[in-house]
Amino acid sequence: MNRSFIKYHSPLVIILFFVLTAVISCTFALGELKVSNEIDYFDILGEGGMTIITLVWIGFILMSRPAGKVTNWLFSGLLLMNMSMLLDFMDEFIKYPDNNAWLTTLDSLPAPFGMVIMSIALYQWYQEQMTINAQLRRTERVYRDHTLTDFITGLYSAKYMKQQIKHQLLYSKSSNKPFTLMMIDIRQFDQFNRQHGYQQGDNLLREIGQVITMNIRDKDLACRYASDRFIVLLPDTSNETAETFAWHIENSLANLAFKVGSDLKANYQEITLCSKEYNGTESNYQVLELLNLKMEVTKKQNPYPLGNNSLGKQVA
Repeated sequence: MNRSFIKYHSPLVIILFFVLTAVISCTFALGELKVSNEIDYFDILGEGGMTIITLVWIGFILMSRPAGKVTNWLFSGLLLMNMSMLLDFMDEFIKYPDNNAWLTTLDSLPAPFGMVIMSIALYQWYQEQMTINAQLRRTERVYRDHTLTDFITGLYSAKYMKQQIKHQLLYSKSSNKPFTLMMIDIRQFDQFNRQHGYQQGDNLLREIGQVITMNIRDKDLACRYASDRFIVLLPDTSNETAETFAWHIENSLANLAFKVGSDLKANYQEITLCSKEYNGTESNYQVLELLNLKMEVTKKQNPYPLGNNSLGKQVA
């Protein structure tokens, strides 16, 4: 069984341990053990089984999912349901005095809240899966050439992007519809490679590529243009509209808390992002030359703040 994600959920594991310990301690502190002839062993089997099953579900969630909002919602809902089941299970062993009889009714309260939270979590999980499925459909489009993809990121290669730009220029010229290219540059990526190694650099590029893919439309194309640069082709899109996509991509990358190996410290990357609109009158070579030129101008206008580990908001 894959346990690669469990190391990212230390806070949730601590919360789980604390809640279970608190529930068991409170029931023993506020009540007393029943005598053997007062215990219903069939209830123990059923309620104990449900308590264990919810704990197993929590374990599967923590072992199989990355940290994030959906995981937190799933964990919270299951934990509340487990609290109700654990309290109900402990009632089979513990008898409360009259002044603490309220504990026998408390066991039914967390479960409904847990079910509501679980419903929200399952809907968000569904939305997440729809996004992933859209990515898969995007990468398996009929015109995809499997020899023209970047091995590390899974995005299209620069060679394929150049072919698509050539086709887009012809289409824009004949239809009088503009298109926009967006370039994303990772600042000091060489320094990251030297500090953490090329394998971690590849992992970072892969995650950045996924973030970009999740923030563009089905008809858009994303490629890894160079070692630390990405290009997004936005057909039938003005530069003004492209700035909205740039804003979404920038904010998503701002929350990309990349962690190196088992290190709990998150690494946030500085980026520069620029976009340029074309109307089909340019040549294939001029398009990329003008885009690269705009990127260099943007970087000079927004110099990299040395020693700052937050994302630079540099959209032009």
